[in-house]
Parts: sequence; structure tokens; C-alpha cells
Amino acid sequence: MIAYDQKGLDALLTTDTAREWHEKGLLSDEKWQAIQERHPSNFYSPNIFIRIGLAIFCQILLFAALGLAFMFVEPNSEAGVALFSLFWGAVWIVLLEFWAIRSARHFGSGIDDMLLYAGASVIIGGIWGLLPYDSQPLIYCCIAWPFLVAGSIRYGDRLAAAATYCCSLLIILLLANEIPKLALYLLPFSGMLFSAAAWLFVRNGQQRYTWRHWHGGLAVVELLALVSFYASGNYWMVQQAGLEWFGLEQAPMAWFFWTFTFAVPALYIFWGLRQKDRLLLDVGLGCLAAVVLTYRYYFHVLPLPWAASIGGAVLLATAYFSIRYLRKNEGAYTYDAGAKKSLYQEIEEQVIEQTIAGQTVTAPVKKDTFGGGQFGGGGASGEF
Repeated sequence: MIAYDQKGLDALLTTDTAREWHEKGLLSDEKWQAIQERHPSNFYSPNIFIRIGLAIFCQILLFAALGLAFMFVEPNSEAGVALFSLFWGAVWIVLLEFWAIRSARHFGSGIDDMLLYAGASVIIGGIWGLLPYDSQPLIYCCIAWPFLVAGSIRYGDRLAAAATYCCSLLIILLLANEIPKLALYLLPFSGMLFSAAAWLFVRNGQQRYTWRHWHGGLAVVELLALVSFYASGNYWMVQQAGLEWFGLEQAPMAWFFWTFTFAVPALYIFWGLRQKDRLLLDVGLGCLAAVVLTYRYYFHVLPLPWAASIGGAVLLATAYFSIRYLRKNEGAYTYDAGAKKSLYQEIEEQVIEQTIAGQTVTAPVKKDTFGGGQFGGGGASGEF
């Protein structure tokens, strides 16, 4: 299902886990070297700076070739431009499949990323060009959705997964907005329900070993689901949407959305501490800042500079003393980087079984003695 070689991807997961063990002193240099030799990935995956540079270079090259071809063909109608775009988008996807991935074995090199983004964008844009000008936004989203899903599943791309989630959420909201007389009430709750369902789906998928190659995209969707769940019920978001779309100054069920605005960040933080979930804790702290900004927007207790200064000082002091405490007191929570989630437990077992436990014991080298005596010289001892 995924375009990349699964054995190579498994080798990457294994060596990444072993690298963390080696950095923590759990693996010796010899065992770390043995794991690298026994699990080669053979992918071209440069560092982030080279990846960005290759992506920019590939983008310039692709669109320069597109512009040059456009000058020779010169399509003189909207349908001609759309078909021209569809053709080149298909060419770039084929180039991605058969050259970048299968032949050159690029994985996260910047070139395969840009070929995917450019090809999908040109194909979707070409199909959009065939639509009438008065087409509804829902139609545009429904056309883009299958291509985004295919990109996120086929290539395991994080940006495609994020675009798929945003497109799916937008489709749900647009469908809810089409229901007369109930759209105002359905919009926030439909966003909450979709976000909660996506979060549960992702959490279940992260526990499946067969989904290990999509873990990066699932983590991005998990983050977006938590953020969109809170944004769907935040009082400022609901009130501004009601004012912009329905002309209402006051949000309906204001008491519920005010309670939601304050309760959800506290729930995120509590559950993150209880389950030792770093993502929940970080999102909860971010939503806590949104609580302060939302309350400050409607109730001016302090001038904004004073409120920002006091809040920043409190956060800095809390972070400083928390870091000092966690460094001196080891326990369930620590300032140091923790271990991976349960998704990698089977990969860790594979490292142990195939490399550590599976290592054969080297037989001792027999000394070169002559005549069966106890001395290493040419003569025999008295036991000869």
C-alpha cells in the first residue's frame, strides 16, 4: 500500500530505536555498529537543511519546465489549460513513483516531497479549472479530498495527512452549514464530534503495529484533532462565527461555551499528567493561553501590556522551578527525554531478539602448542 520499500522503512525504525538506546548508554558501540550493519535501509535521506534546499531546487526546476512547455503548447482555452495541468501532474507523479522512490530510493529527501506536492497541486488545480465559476466550496473540497487521502496513505506524508484532516473537517462544517435553521447550533457540535472521532481513530491506529509506517501522519492528525476540538467550542470562535455568518452579536448557549472554554484546557492538562501524555499536556498549556486571551478580549481587567508581562513572568518562574525540581527528583515525570510510545515496543523487541539475544558466542581460540605439552615451545613437558 505504501510506495516505499517496507523492509527499508522497518530498518529505519529499528536503527532509530537503537540510536536512542545507544545515546542513553543502553547499547555498546559494538552492538550499535552491528545493528547498523544488519539493518541497512539504503534510502537517501539527507538532513533537514539539505532536504529544504533540494525541495526548493526541485520546485524551481519543475515549474520552470512547466512554464517552458506552456510556451510551446500555448493552450488558448480554460479546458486546454486544465488538461495541460492534468497531464503534467500525472507526469510528475509517475516520475515520483518510478524514478525518485523505486530507482533513486529517495525517502524524505525533499525531491520526493516536492514531486508529490507539485503533482497533487497541479492535478487538483486542473480539475478545479474545469468547474464553473459559481461552484460551491463544498464541491472543491470533495474533489481535493480523495487526492489528499491517497497522498497521505500512499506516501505516508505528514503535510498530506494534515491537509486531509483540514479538508475533511471543512467538508463536515460545510455540510452542517447547509441545514436550514439548525446550522448555527450544529456547526460547533459537528466540529467537536468530528475532532473527537478523529482523535479516537488515531489513538487506536497508533497502537497497531501494522500501521507503524504512518505513525508520523497519525501524530499530526492527533495534534490537529485536539486543537480543532477546543477551537470548535471556544467562546470567541463561536461568537465570531455567529457574528460573521449569521449576524448574531451574542452566541447561543453562551453558558455552555464559556464553560467549555475554561474546562477543556484543564481537562487536557489533567489527563496529560495522569496518562503521562506529552502531547495532551502541551496542547492543554497552549489552550490555557487561549483561555486568557479569550477572557481578556471580553473583560478588560488589566491593560494588555501589564497582563502580558505578568503572565509571562509567572510562566517563566513556573518553568524554571519545575525544571529544577524535575532534575533533582526522578520519578514518574522528568525533564529528560522519555521513551517512545507503545507503538515501538515490538520494534524494540526486534532489536533485542535479532541483535543482542541473537548474537553467537565466539569460540575461544586454541593456543598453538606442540606435542600436547603445557609449554608453548617446541619441547614437550613431562606429561607427554
